[in-house]
Amino acid sequence: MGYYSTLRKCGTVKTPLSIEEFMNKWNEAINSAIGTDEEGYLDFYIWKMDSDEDGFRFFAIDMDDWSAKHYADRLLAKFISSAIAPDASCILEFSGEEGCQWGYYVQRETVKDIEYVMMVDGKPIKGGE
Repeated sequence: MGYYSTLRKCGTVKTPLSIEEFMNKWNEAINSAIGTDEEGYLDFYIWKMDSDEDGFRFFAIDMDDWSAKHYADRLLAKFISSAIAPDASCILEFSGEEGCQWGYYVQRETVKDIEYVMMVDGKPIKGGE
């Protein structure tokens, strides 16, 4: 069975890498998951180049179904951090079956967790209390 979640947001990834370099780096990420719990969970992300401007390429994820077992979500974010241009950032947002949300703010060689906090009047609240 397994836990399904939805990749709700992943903007384009600005990179100085050529198409070949980007795809080689992506294949390295897929291969790095072999023998781990994340093996096979990067395979359904399909990268397509959106545009080529001013010496940078812009790639986006394309998927047949955005709901999947996103068990390698952090590995995906780490890959993006290794390929993204130094002046760029990318946000990955996921939502789970029970309504939970999580995400990552990605910059060059940096992956930070995004916290989703319920707030009222600018103050955090705890649900159900």
